[in-house]
Amino acid sequence: MGWVLIACVAVAHATVRHVPIKSGVVLKPGESYTGEVESAKSVEIGWAAVQAKPCSSNCVEVTQVGSRFGYATGLGGSKDYEPINGKVAVEYKNVSKEPVTINVYRMVRICDAESCKFLDNTKKGHTLVFKVDEFKSITTSKDESYSVISGVAQSGRPFHFYAVWFTDDKNFMNLEKGCTTWIKRYVDNHTPKEQYRPYVIAGQNVGDENKIVLKSIDDCTARADHFGVSEEKVFK
Repeated sequence: MGWVLIACVAVAHATVRHVPIKSGVVLKPGESYTGEVESAKSVEIGWAAVQAKPCSSNCVEVTQVGSRFGYATGLGGSKDYEPINGKVAVEYKNVSKEPVTINVYRMVRICDAESCKFLDNTKKGHTLVFKVDEFKSITTSKDESYSVISGVAQSGRPFHFYAVWFTDDKNFMNLEKGCTTWIKRYVDNHTPKEQYRPYVIAGQNVGDENKIVLKSIDDCTARADHFGVSEEKVFK
């Protein structure tokens, strides 16, 4: 179900704002409340139990109206919901034997990372794979949220692209540290390309031919001779 416990309202480079849908909702045993948001796209909705005495069990069952799937917990959580008929309606039912008080809110994430200026959240992007023959340069932003990488692809074509390591919906991936550290080491030490080629970097391109912006990077591997991907997805 993708539920996460809410422990804070901010993470590195992303501010999370809670926009109230309904606060201080008191649910007696067996009672339910349905919060609704009109939207044509996915909405992240969160809730928290706020009564003085915490639930001793999974006291609230949460179900999107129109869906068969529900989830029960006692503290709170958030989830991205796809709209049904132009709206998101979520039911919160007290399945315990004690009263429960909850706050329900819409979660709005504001990206503060330097990389956010390159991103258009309306674009899903498409898979693009760089099979690198040689690196020429790498420059990483001060907040380490993106790098500008240049070099030559296996096809012999020069490349220059923005590798986005952070967006507003996730923290830095561990992949970023390994990627930037090793590529910078290759460039600074003038490492013979035979020691790392082909170096594969794969992700989702949300830019265009004149400015490639690679996000959701899921592969960053040296000497990946047998990396499996269809040729139409390879930068040439």
